[in-house]
Amino acid sequence: MKNKTLKPFLKLIKHGIILGNLVPVIAGFFLALTPQTPATVILLLTTMIGITFVIASATITNNIIDRDIDKLMQRTQNRPLVNGDISLTIAILLAIFFGITGFYLLYFHVNTLAGNLALIGFIDYVILYSLIFKRHSSFSILIGSISGAIPPLVGYVAITNQLDLTMLYLFITFSSWQIAHSYAIALYRKQDYQKASIPISTLAMPFKTAQKWTALYIAIMVISVLLLVLQSFHFTLTKIITILLISYWLYQAIKTPTLNDTSLWGKQQFINSLLIIMGLCLLMIIDHLLIFL
Repeated sequence: MKNKTLKPFLKLIKHGIILGNLVPVIAGFFLALTPQTPATVILLLTTMIGITFVIASATITNNIIDRDIDKLMQRTQNRPLVNGDISLTIAILLAIFFGITGFYLLYFHVNTLAGNLALIGFIDYVILYSLIFKRHSSFSILIGSISGAIPPLVGYVAITNQLDLTMLYLFITFSSWQIAHSYAIALYRKQDYQKASIPISTLAMPFKTAQKWTALYIAIMVISVLLLVLQSFHFTLTKIITILLISYWLYQAIKTPTLNDTSLWGKQQFINSLLIIMGLCLLMIIDHLLIFL
Protein backbone atom coordinates (compact mmCIF):
# COMPACT_ATOMS: atom_id res chain seq x y z
CA MET A 1 0.00 0.00 0.00
CA LYS A 2 1.53 3.27 -1.14
CA ASN A 3 -0.17 5.52 1.36
CA LYS A 4 -0.87 4.40 4.91
CA THR A 5 -2.63 7.56 5.99
CA LEU A 6 -6.35 7.79 6.65
CA LYS A 7 -7.04 9.81 3.49
CA PRO A 8 -7.28 6.84 1.05
CA PHE A 9 -9.82 5.13 3.31
CA LEU A 10 -11.91 8.30 3.51
CA LYS A 11 -11.87 8.43 -0.28
CA LEU A 12 -12.80 4.75 -0.45
CA ILE A 13 -15.94 5.20 1.61
CA LYS A 14 -16.69 8.52 -0.15
CA HIS A 15 -16.82 10.37 3.16
CA GLY A 16 -18.34 13.46 1.55
CA ILE A 17 -21.36 11.41 0.48
CA ILE A 18 -21.65 9.88 3.95
CA LEU A 19 -21.53 13.25 5.71
CA GLY A 20 -24.03 14.64 3.22
CA ASN A 21 -26.41 11.77 3.97
CA LEU A 22 -26.13 12.04 7.75
CA VAL A 23 -27.80 15.46 7.75
CA PRO A 24 -31.00 14.06 6.13
CA VAL A 25 -30.93 11.17 8.61
CA ILE A 26 -30.92 13.67 11.50
CA ALA A 27 -33.60 15.77 9.78
CA GLY A 28 -35.84 12.72 9.31
CA PHE A 29 -35.32 11.76 12.95
CA PHE A 30 -36.30 15.22 14.19
CA LEU A 31 -39.26 15.35 11.81
CA ALA A 32 -40.76 12.41 13.72
CA LEU A 33 -39.88 13.87 17.12
CA THR A 34 -42.65 15.05 19.48
CA PRO A 35 -42.74 15.74 23.23
CA GLN A 36 -44.50 12.40 23.62
CA THR A 37 -41.97 10.46 21.52
CA PRO A 38 -39.87 7.94 23.46
CA ALA A 39 -36.69 8.89 21.58
CA THR A 40 -33.20 9.07 23.03
CA VAL A 41 -29.79 10.37 22.02
CA ILE A 42 -28.62 6.75 22.01
CA LEU A 43 -31.29 5.88 19.42
CA LEU A 44 -30.22 8.79 17.22
CA LEU A 45 -26.52 7.86 17.47
CA THR A 46 -27.23 4.18 16.80
CA THR A 47 -29.29 5.09 13.74
CA MET A 48 -26.56 7.41 12.46
CA ILE A 49 -23.78 4.86 12.98
CA GLY A 50 -25.84 2.05 11.47
CA ILE A 51 -26.74 3.95 8.29
CA THR A 52 -23.17 5.30 8.04
CA PHE A 53 -21.78 1.77 7.99
CA VAL A 54 -24.37 0.60 5.44
CA ILE A 55 -23.61 3.56 3.16
CA ALA A 56 -19.86 2.94 3.58
CA SER A 57 -20.34 -0.68 2.53
CA ALA A 58 -22.36 0.44 -0.50
CA THR A 59 -19.87 3.10 -1.58
CA ILE A 60 -16.90 0.75 -1.22
CA THR A 61 -18.73 -1.84 -3.29
CA ASN A 62 -19.49 0.83 -5.87
CA ASN A 63 -15.77 1.68 -6.01
CA ILE A 64 -14.98 -2.00 -6.55
CA ILE A 65 -17.50 -2.28 -9.39
CA ASP A 66 -16.48 0.98 -11.06
CA ARG A 67 -12.70 0.47 -11.12
CA ASP A 68 -12.59 0.27 -14.92
CA ILE A 69 -14.62 3.39 -15.66
CA ASP A 70 -13.08 5.36 -12.78
CA LYS A 71 -9.78 5.20 -14.66
CA LEU A 72 -11.35 7.14 -17.54
CA MET A 73 -12.93 10.02 -15.62
CA GLN A 74 -10.90 12.97 -14.41
CA ARG A 75 -12.82 13.36 -11.15
CA THR A 76 -12.46 9.65 -10.23
CA GLN A 77 -9.08 8.58 -11.63
CA ASN A 78 -7.36 9.21 -8.29
CA ARG A 79 -9.63 6.95 -6.25
CA PRO A 80 -7.67 4.50 -4.04
CA LEU A 81 -8.65 1.36 -5.95
CA VAL A 82 -7.54 2.99 -9.19
CA ASN A 83 -4.19 4.39 -8.06
CA GLY A 84 -3.30 1.42 -5.84
CA ASP A 85 -3.47 3.13 -2.43
CA ILE A 86 -5.80 0.35 -1.21
CA SER A 87 -5.85 -3.25 -2.41
CA LEU A 88 -8.96 -4.94 -3.75
CA THR A 89 -8.83 -7.55 -0.96
CA ILE A 90 -8.86 -4.92 1.79
CA ALA A 91 -11.71 -3.08 0.07
CA ILE A 92 -13.81 -6.26 -0.09
CA LEU A 93 -13.15 -7.06 3.58
CA LEU A 94 -14.06 -3.52 4.63
CA ALA A 95 -17.29 -3.62 2.58
CA ILE A 96 -18.30 -6.88 4.29
CA PHE A 97 -17.41 -5.60 7.77
CA PHE A 98 -19.26 -2.30 7.36
CA GLY A 99 -22.29 -4.01 5.82
CA ILE A 100 -22.68 -6.64 8.53
CA THR A 101 -22.12 -4.14 11.35
CA GLY A 102 -24.44 -1.51 9.88
CA PHE A 103 -27.34 -3.88 9.24
CA TYR A 104 -26.88 -5.47 12.68
CA LEU A 105 -27.22 -2.09 14.38
CA LEU A 106 -30.27 -1.09 12.36
CA TYR A 107 -32.13 -4.40 12.58
CA PHE A 108 -31.40 -5.24 16.22
CA HIS A 109 -30.88 -1.86 17.90
CA VAL A 110 -33.21 0.44 15.94
CA ASN A 111 -36.08 -1.49 14.35
CA THR A 112 -36.84 -3.91 11.52
CA LEU A 113 -38.40 -1.26 9.29
CA ALA A 114 -35.25 0.87 9.45
CA GLY A 115 -33.17 -2.17 8.56
CA ASN A 116 -35.47 -3.11 5.67
CA LEU A 117 -35.34 0.41 4.23
CA ALA A 118 -31.55 0.44 4.44
CA LEU A 119 -31.48 -2.96 2.70
CA ILE A 120 -33.69 -1.63 -0.10
CA GLY A 121 -31.34 1.33 -0.52
CA PHE A 122 -28.29 -0.95 -0.52
CA ILE A 123 -29.72 -3.30 -3.15
CA ASP A 124 -30.85 -0.38 -5.28
CA TYR A 125 -27.48 1.38 -5.20
CA VAL A 126 -25.18 -1.64 -5.51
CA ILE A 127 -27.10 -4.05 -7.73
CA LEU A 128 -29.67 -2.07 -9.71
CA TYR A 129 -27.77 1.20 -10.13
CA SER A 130 -24.06 0.29 -10.04
CA LEU A 131 -24.13 -3.16 -11.67
CA ILE A 132 -27.00 -2.87 -14.13
CA PHE A 133 -28.44 0.52 -15.02
CA LYS A 134 -25.45 2.88 -14.72
CA ARG A 135 -23.62 1.34 -17.67
CA HIS A 136 -26.54 0.28 -19.81
CA SER A 137 -29.53 2.57 -19.41
CA SER A 138 -30.39 6.26 -19.47
CA PHE A 139 -32.80 5.51 -16.62
CA SER A 140 -29.91 4.99 -14.19
CA ILE A 141 -30.45 8.29 -12.39
CA LEU A 142 -34.14 7.48 -11.83
CA ILE A 143 -33.18 4.10 -10.37
CA GLY A 144 -30.41 5.58 -8.23
CA SER A 145 -32.75 8.21 -6.81
CA ILE A 146 -34.43 5.50 -4.70
CA SER A 147 -31.30 4.88 -2.64
CA GLY A 148 -30.69 8.63 -2.47
CA ALA A 149 -34.02 9.07 -0.68
CA ILE A 150 -33.49 6.31 1.90
CA PRO A 151 -31.40 8.09 4.63
CA PRO A 152 -34.11 10.54 5.82
CA LEU A 153 -36.63 7.69 5.79
CA VAL A 154 -34.40 5.60 8.05
CA GLY A 155 -34.10 8.53 10.45
CA TYR A 156 -37.87 9.04 10.42
CA VAL A 157 -38.91 5.42 10.99
CA ALA A 158 -36.28 5.02 13.72
CA ILE A 159 -38.89 6.81 15.84
CA THR A 160 -42.24 6.12 14.18
CA ASN A 161 -41.59 2.51 13.11
CA GLN A 162 -44.44 2.83 10.60
CA LEU A 163 -45.30 3.92 7.06
CA ASP A 164 -47.33 7.12 6.73
CA LEU A 165 -47.96 10.16 4.51
CA THR A 166 -45.04 12.12 5.93
CA MET A 167 -42.70 9.32 4.95
CA LEU A 168 -44.19 9.31 1.43
CA TYR A 169 -43.64 13.06 1.07
CA LEU A 170 -40.09 12.66 2.37
CA PHE A 171 -39.41 10.00 -0.23
CA ILE A 172 -40.76 12.08 -3.12
CA THR A 173 -38.88 15.16 -1.89
CA PHE A 174 -35.49 13.50 -1.63
CA SER A 175 -35.79 11.28 -4.70
CA SER A 176 -36.80 14.20 -6.94
CA TRP A 177 -33.98 16.25 -5.41
CA GLN A 178 -31.56 13.38 -6.14
CA ILE A 179 -32.58 13.32 -9.80
CA ALA A 180 -32.19 17.09 -10.28
CA HIS A 181 -28.89 16.99 -8.37
CA SER A 182 -27.58 14.12 -10.51
CA TYR A 183 -28.65 15.81 -13.75
CA ALA A 184 -26.71 18.88 -12.64
CA ILE A 185 -23.59 16.78 -11.95
CA ALA A 186 -23.89 15.08 -15.33
CA LEU A 187 -24.12 18.43 -17.12
CA TYR A 188 -21.30 19.87 -15.03
CA ARG A 189 -19.06 16.84 -15.68
CA LYS A 190 -20.34 16.11 -19.18
CA GLN A 191 -16.95 15.27 -20.69
CA ASP A 192 -16.15 12.79 -17.91
CA TYR A 193 -19.40 10.90 -18.42
CA GLN A 194 -18.90 10.84 -22.17
CA LYS A 195 -15.35 9.46 -21.79
CA ALA A 196 -16.67 6.62 -19.65
CA SER A 197 -19.63 6.02 -22.01
CA ILE A 198 -22.14 6.39 -19.20
CA PRO A 199 -25.61 6.84 -20.76
CA ILE A 200 -27.42 9.72 -19.09
CA SER A 201 -30.44 11.09 -20.92
CA THR A 202 -29.68 14.79 -20.39
CA LEU A 203 -26.27 14.47 -22.05
CA ALA A 204 -27.89 13.63 -25.40
CA MET A 205 -30.36 16.49 -25.16
CA PRO A 206 -30.11 20.08 -26.34
CA PHE A 207 -29.29 22.37 -23.44
CA LYS A 208 -32.80 23.85 -23.22
CA THR A 209 -34.36 20.40 -23.05
CA ALA A 210 -31.98 19.28 -20.30
CA GLN A 211 -32.79 22.47 -18.42
CA LYS A 212 -36.54 21.77 -18.69
CA TRP A 213 -36.16 18.20 -17.38
CA THR A 214 -34.07 19.37 -14.46
CA ALA A 215 -36.62 22.07 -13.65
CA LEU A 216 -39.43 19.50 -13.89
CA TYR A 217 -37.97 17.39 -11.08
CA ILE A 218 -37.34 20.50 -9.00
CA ALA A 219 -41.01 21.41 -9.53
CA ILE A 220 -42.01 17.94 -8.28
CA MET A 221 -39.84 18.57 -5.25
CA VAL A 222 -41.56 21.93 -4.65
CA ILE A 223 -44.96 20.22 -4.61
CA SER A 224 -43.83 17.42 -2.29
CA VAL A 225 -42.16 19.91 0.08
CA LEU A 226 -45.39 21.92 0.18
CA LEU A 227 -47.30 18.77 1.15
CA LEU A 228 -44.62 17.85 3.69
CA VAL A 229 -44.78 21.31 5.26
CA LEU A 230 -48.57 21.23 5.48
CA GLN A 231 -48.52 17.71 6.90
CA SER A 232 -45.70 17.86 9.42
CA PHE A 233 -44.38 21.38 10.13
CA HIS A 234 -45.60 23.26 13.19
CA PHE A 235 -44.65 26.91 12.82
CA THR A 236 -45.77 29.43 10.22
CA LEU A 237 -42.36 31.09 9.87
CA THR A 238 -40.49 27.86 9.14
CA LYS A 239 -43.24 26.86 6.70
CA ILE A 240 -42.92 30.10 4.77
CA ILE A 241 -39.10 30.06 4.71
CA THR A 242 -39.06 26.44 3.54
CA ILE A 243 -41.49 27.04 0.68
CA LEU A 244 -39.62 30.18 -0.40
CA LEU A 245 -36.29 28.34 -0.29
CA ILE A 246 -37.41 25.51 -2.54
CA SER A 247 -39.28 27.86 -4.88
CA TYR A 248 -36.13 29.94 -5.27
CA TRP A 249 -34.26 26.92 -6.61
CA LEU A 250 -37.02 26.35 -9.15
CA TYR A 251 -36.76 29.99 -10.22
CA GLN A 252 -32.99 29.65 -10.61
CA ALA A 253 -33.42 26.51 -12.71
CA ILE A 254 -35.98 27.91 -15.16
CA LYS A 255 -34.62 31.40 -15.71
CA THR A 256 -32.63 31.95 -18.89
CA PRO A 257 -28.87 31.59 -18.25
CA THR A 258 -26.64 34.52 -19.11
CA LEU A 259 -24.46 32.18 -21.15
CA ASN A 260 -25.70 29.10 -22.97
CA ASP A 261 -22.98 27.06 -21.28
CA THR A 262 -24.11 23.57 -20.27
CA SER A 263 -21.19 22.93 -17.92
CA LEU A 264 -21.46 26.29 -16.16
CA TRP A 265 -25.21 25.97 -15.69
CA GLY A 266 -24.78 22.41 -14.39
CA LYS A 267 -22.19 23.60 -11.88
CA GLN A 268 -24.48 26.39 -10.68
CA GLN A 269 -27.40 23.98 -10.20
CA PHE A 270 -25.11 21.46 -8.50
CA ILE A 271 -24.09 24.09 -5.93
CA ASN A 272 -27.70 25.25 -5.58
CA SER A 273 -28.85 21.68 -4.97
CA LEU A 274 -26.42 21.20 -2.08
CA LEU A 275 -27.36 24.51 -0.46
CA ILE A 276 -31.08 23.84 -0.87
CA ILE A 277 -31.07 20.33 0.62
CA MET A 278 -28.95 21.42 3.58
CA GLY A 279 -31.27 24.38 4.13
CA LEU A 280 -34.34 22.15 3.96
CA CYS A 281 -32.89 19.69 6.46
CA LEU A 282 -31.92 22.51 8.83
CA LEU A 283 -35.43 23.96 8.67
CA MET A 284 -36.94 20.54 9.41
CA ILE A 285 -34.73 20.24 12.48
CA ILE A 286 -35.40 23.79 13.69
CA ASP A 287 -39.18 23.50 13.25
CA HIS A 288 -39.32 20.40 15.43
CA LEU A 289 -36.83 21.64 18.01
CA LEU A 290 -38.97 24.74 18.56
CA ILE A 291 -41.86 22.65 19.89
CA PHE A 292 -39.74 21.84 22.93
CA LEU A 293 -39.20 25.49 23.83
